[in-house]
Amino acid sequence: MHFFSSGKAIFRCLRPFLEMTCRSVPGLLAAMLIVVSAPLAFGQKVNLKLDTSEADCAIVILQKESARTVVAAADWQALFSSVPYQRLKMRETSIGAPFTDDAFKTFLEAPDTVAKTEALRKTLDAWKQANMESIGERDLAYLPAEAQIHAKVYPEIKPAANSFVWGSGDDRAIFLYLNPALNKAQFENKVTHECHHIGVDSLQAEEERAIAGLSEAQKTAVRWLGGFGEGEAMLAAAGSPSVHPHALDDEAARDQWDNDMQHFGENLTAVQQFLLDILEKKLTEPNAIEQRAEPFYGQQGAWYTVGYRMASLVEVRFGRQALTGAMIDPRKLLVLYNRAASEQNQQQGIHLALWSPELLQKLGAG
Repeated sequence: MHFFSSGKAIFRCLRPFLEMTCRSVPGLLAAMLIVVSAPLAFGQKVNLKLDTSEADCAIVILQKESARTVVAAADWQALFSSVPYQRLKMRETSIGAPFTDDAFKTFLEAPDTVAKTEALRKTLDAWKQANMESIGERDLAYLPAEAQIHAKVYPEIKPAANSFVWGSGDDRAIFLYLNPALNKAQFENKVTHECHHIGVDSLQAEEERAIAGLSEAQKTAVRWLGGFGEGEAMLAAAGSPSVHPHALDDEAARDQWDNDMQHFGENLTAVQQFLLDILEKKLTEPNAIEQRAEPFYGQQGAWYTVGYRMASLVEVRFGRQALTGAMIDPRKLLVLYNRAASEQNQQQGIHLALWSPELLQKLGAG
């Protein structure tokens, strides 16, 4: 879910998932907002910084409100001038979402928000213990060698309980809703997931070269194949195909994932028809394409489950280097998966769904 070219924003249908989490605007619009090409610092593969200033300032205000003491004008000014707050405001404004200082002030003064003060403080304290550089370095193990991860991480106390990535180049930022239900390990898992997307984004030039000779319909389809990066990011965050993607979550989350994985065959078939409709020019309008693709996101739709099953099977059969090598041109992932799944079907007598020769031929997948 990733791509562009030299120095200017280009329509990018491989990254709508990042903004789909916010559910407030169409994914393609969000993708257009967050993906502008910019050079990364030479030689520095990981530059991942945690900036908690917005949350710190908000907690100071909440503690004063909880204690029924006066919140000074300087307290509000410190919050509103913090970089994470300013960038959140810029992002919300850019997508047409309502966002004002007065409305935010009303949110922080609300009894329901004040009641969460201690839980928010404890959560933020726990998140601050995360080793950001270690998270980035760990993610590099699931990325091509040329990948870089440059981003800010902003825990945010805010009205909308959504998390997303926004920004461009070295200004990319991961905005994470400060959720008291998310412990330190889960926070690190979530950051790792998002960093994987950012790492793949850093390879945009290589990705564009890989599809340069394709037709426009083929380019569109291949870019949408990048949606399977959601499943690859799940694998990267878990750290191994032998670790359950929801190992850090509760039993309900694991059961839900296992249940969703039972629909692998029908989900693969649905994505295949979606891609064929693009390749056969039955689906050409960006909004129509977006609407067809939206269910593949969901809480953990086909981009997650099918992407994860393919990525994990390819890693087990061919090794991690083969998997990361397919991230620049995701057509390779389909080819490698078909080989691994065909072997497994023959050897174990199972019936994993395969990508059709027709689709691979129309994609130009060798």
